[in-house]
Amino acid sequence: MFGAIRVVGKKILFAFLTYVIINLFIFIVPRLMPGNYIDYLASTRFLPREAVEELYIRFGLMDPLHIQLLRYVSNVMFSLPPDFGYSYSFYPLRAWQVVQTFLPWTLLLLSTATLTTFAFGLLLGFAASYWRESVLDKVIRGFAFFTMSTPYFVLAMLFILLFSQTLRIFPAGGAYSPGTSPGSPGYVSDVLWHMVLPLAALTIGTSGQYVILAREIMIANISEEFYRTALAMGLKRSRLLLSYALRPGILPLITLFGIRFGTMLSGDLLTEIVFSYPGLGYILYQAILSKDFPLLQALFYMISIMVIATSLALDTIYAVLDPRIRRAALDKG
Repeated sequence: MFGAIRVVGKKILFAFLTYVIINLFIFIVPRLMPGNYIDYLASTRFLPREAVEELYIRFGLMDPLHIQLLRYVSNVMFSLPPDFGYSYSFYPLRAWQVVQTFLPWTLLLLSTATLTTFAFGLLLGFAASYWRESVLDKVIRGFAFFTMSTPYFVLAMLFILLFSQTLRIFPAGGAYSPGTSPGSPGYVSDVLWHMVLPLAALTIGTSGQYVILAREIMIANISEEFYRTALAMGLKRSRLLLSYALRPGILPLITLFGIRFGTMLSGDLLTEIVFSYPGLGYILYQAILSKDFPLLQALFYMISIMVIATSLALDTIYAVLDPRIRRAALDKG
């Protein structure tokens, strides 16, 4: 127990340091971009100089860089909720309000894709190991390697071309049909129907490594003594694969999820852009085009928080489940 607490404490400290460093990058990187939204607005709408100066003052862009940094540290890093100021392109909404508005759509798609990816990967990995070296095994491995080498946005565009433009089965984009609103009849089914293609692109694009790892784990455990002993006891092969071959390999699969979460999140954002899905990826694209610094900072902040929180949660689960980590922490202490 004390070993787990020691490990989790170190992970929390490391997560905080990561949080501080990432926030410095979030502050610096948008300011390295040439121009800003005010310059873009002035050039496209031919604003007079007085109006441009007033906008610079209102959004705090006239302040020296160190003053902007101190304001960022005070209002964002050590403030709940963080205050990034007004969004340029969604004014008069504040940037954090814009993120909160679009965040639920990303969480819906990402959480569902996480479950379907894990289940799909384990199912194919189980089938490949059960019929090892068969034609089905070779087909599954070929499919896994294909998905591992194909970018998310390519799969997304292929799905739109095939299922939306050619077969006209699913909608090409959006989260729900025009004229549909929350609470109206058929709203939930309409949302789920619009989510099929982006969910399929994310699930298939991410599941390849889970398939290969699950297959290799089960095949490796089959050669262990405990598996042969259980086999000699007359247990069914399918039960043996699930309980004696797959179960001991859950920790490596959890590790893979932690490693792949950042990649899956970035794939989710790209998929949202392709499908015009109203999540964080869609407004990130809009914010980049319009050089909306406050909104960019709020989006990068939220994305980094999601990655840090997920990594910390998985590290905590790992410390609780794996006694080797607890023993190593006690030995070092």
